[in-house]
Amino acid sequence: MIDRFTDKFMLEEGFQSNFLNEIMIREKLTQRKFAKLLNVSRRGLRHWLNEERLIPKIIFITLLNKFSYIKTYQKYILKELPRNWVQIKGGKIRSKTKCNLTKKDRIKGFNKAKYSISQRKVIGPKGELMFNNGEELIAEFLLKNNFDYNYETIISLGKNYAVPDFIVSDIIIERCGFGNWTPYWSNLVKKLHRLEKYKKGKVIILTPSKYFEIATKKLHKINNLILLREEDIEVLPSLIRAHGPITTKVVGKAQHGRAADS
Repeated sequence: MIDRFTDKFMLEEGFQSNFLNEIMIREKLTQRKFAKLLNVSRRGLRHWLNEERLIPKIIFITLLNKFSYIKTYQKYILKELPRNWVQIKGGKIRSKTKCNLTKKDRIKGFNKAKYSISQRKVIGPKGELMFNNGEELIAEFLLKNNFDYNYETIISLGKNYAVPDFIVSDIIIERCGFGNWTPYWSNLVKKLHRLEKYKKGKVIILTPSKYFEIATKKLHKINNLILLREEDIEVLPSLIRAHGPITTKVVGKAQHGRAADS
């Protein structure tokens, strides 16, 4: 895959999309085949086609060498931008505003941010918007067994924060419904290490049986963790009753989405 942190070409509006579409039409390529040819993801290709992201210089040159008829598009290149142009732009904006966001500001912004509400199709027993039926079943089971819960509350972890799926008593409960998706497990491990570092209580992970072995491999280095198959949820009440009142400091509520590391 192409490294997304590379120099970019900025073309006049519309011409990045035009030359990519021209190649697809002339070469009779589907998006899938074109992405495979470039060794990039289809999502990445769509970002370029929709001009949501700038085309990497190396991709443009590769295509130019392969398809000489796009040579004409060179005249529409407005500028070449360095690999860190986004950071440079962001730094300039911050220096003009002279404003550094505090932790309180970030939490406030997170609560107001419109995070993929369309992905939340399930309404929980308290009226919460949830991602899937697995979370709904856990919530219903907790209430059925007389355990109140906090759903997706923001908790303080030093300079950072995390958003567990559920908090009940001093137990943090996470529902892991993903398979071998590296970014998800990587972010979860980071969050669990932070929870462990700041002693935020015992963590229980519930996962479908088909992902149990994957979860075991990914999380075997985490201390103070209990890993359960979803069909073993009946043991949850006894685990919760073994602990005392809530000790996890809640600093906010996330009504519409998860934090980046959740």
